[in-house]
Amino acid sequence: MYADLHCHILPGIDDGAKDLAQSLAMARLAVEDGIKTTVVTPHHLNGVYLNHAADILAALANLREALIAEGIPLKLLPGCELHLVPELPEQLAAGEAMTLGNHGKAVLVELPVHTVPMGADHIIEQILSQGLTPIIAHPERNSQLRQDPELLAEWVSMGCLGQVTAQSCTGMFGPQVQTSAREMISRSLIHIIASDAHRDRRRIPEISKGEAQVARWTNERTARLLAREYPLALADGRNPDLDQLTDALPRYRRSWWQRLVG
Repeated sequence: MYADLHCHILPGIDDGAKDLAQSLAMARLAVEDGIKTTVVTPHHLNGVYLNHAADILAALANLREALIAEGIPLKLLPGCELHLVPELPEQLAAGEAMTLGNHGKAVLVELPVHTVPMGADHIIEQILSQGLTPIIAHPERNSQLRQDPELLAEWVSMGCLGQVTAQSCTGMFGPQVQTSAREMISRSLIHIIASDAHRDRRRIPEISKGEAQVARWTNERTARLLAREYPLALADGRNPDLDQLTDALPRYRRSWWQRLVG
């Protein structure tokens, strides 16, 4: 069973589900794929959408009621996809920006599509100083991080986690993104596979195919950690045991870099 830590399933609140009918269709697809828990992650502070904690909790309550009425066995938890902007640490401290699962332990943060903004390191340091773990959303889809994954490696060394989109692994976003996803996974820079679903078609709530691709790239143990065990721990408010990933990856990591240089 999966916990999906990144999903735009709340209706009419951002660029995800357009209405309740689409939210329910997404929920049914999630359950069919084996997802038992979904963290709702509408955008916040990205220059287009503002979704403060109170608004998310109200929308979440309505969708939970609809799921019960429809008999859809999907557990929903509050969350948010937070743009990495200077005002974010202050909003987190004030409780205006939502943490993952509302546990006060981790936050899902996103970057612009093509760049890493100036001051990103400082913002990340501020978030870490609050005792929160930044989870970098889909770094494989950021042009600058694809070209220079050492930036992501530095953030991981500071205490961040990386989240890859399942459909990046399967090639939906193109070969460059797929190659970047594989490289970042091979270097232990990715800790979570999530759907980043926005619709009930094409960008759907599905993790199983991404898990299968990661298993082909690495091994079943690594894929299970990224797709199941680590997301479930974070959804429960627990810290993932990252030493398990270190134990699972060494042989694959060496062979991957040998192929690159050989």
